Amino acid sequence: MSRICPQCGSDNVRRGSLHAHNGVRRLLLHTPLRCRDCHHRFWVFNPLKPLLLMAAVIALAGVTAWLAFDPHTTAPTALTPASLPHARAEQGDAESQLRLGMRYATGDGVIQNDKEAAKWFERAAKQGLAEAQYQYGLVLLQGRGVVQDYKAAFHWIEKPAQRGYAKAQYSLGELYRYGTGTPVDKGRAYLWFNLAAAQGVEAAADARDSLVWQLKPEQLAAMQEEARRMSPSASTPPSNTTQAAPAASPVTP
Repeated sequence: MSRICPQCGSDNVRRGSLHAHNGVRRLLLHTPLRCRDCHHRFWVFNPLKPLLLMAAVIALAGVTAWLAFDPHTTAPTALTPASLPHARAEQGDAESQLRLGMRYATGDGVIQNDKEAAKWFERAAKQGLAEAQYQYGLVLLQGRGVVQDYKAAFHWIEKPAQRGYAKAQYSLGELYRYGTGTPVDKGRAYLWFNLAAAQGVEAAADARDSLVWQLKPEQLAAMQEEARRMSPSASTPPSNTTQAAPAASPVTP
């Protein structure tokens, strides 16, 4: 590597500083020098830099290949349908159909697919599974993987609500409140919010209380009486074990 200044011929040179604007080629292959006599800055080819660069590339390629083919570090592949409850779902098991629908809806172990999720929710819903009926009603309400259909959504959400499913009761109250798939009925909305709130759904309690001032006293009394008749505690004796209602998330039509 020549250390002679090309401008004045002096060998009294020192190493120069590197700058980002010098360019990648010069930074990778050359060394900057500066003449102490005339202060001229110049570049000389450094034969060590290409060797170091090549060694770094080879090392990086080796590490990448090792990580790609080492069975201990290979990332697990996505689950295939064969490893899912696909077989049992195909055989008509409603619980498996619901689980498969939830996996497709969330992308849990499979590629997220709203259409597949809706298909499995529908199959399980038609077998009377309350959670599946609720989930199928939601996909119809939101138009995920199916044609949006408010009336059909109301139909499917009403089924589990009438059976005491808290999340569906809250959602049904929202449908009555805003007239989604059914005429607006603040009294019926209050009724279903009241039933869901009785099972611990806090959002339902807030929604119920917000409707109190919009109803006449006789409407409130009638809806409260109907809620008492529909409440499980009014018709069945208390048991030692109770099933907690899952938390509900608001449904915005």
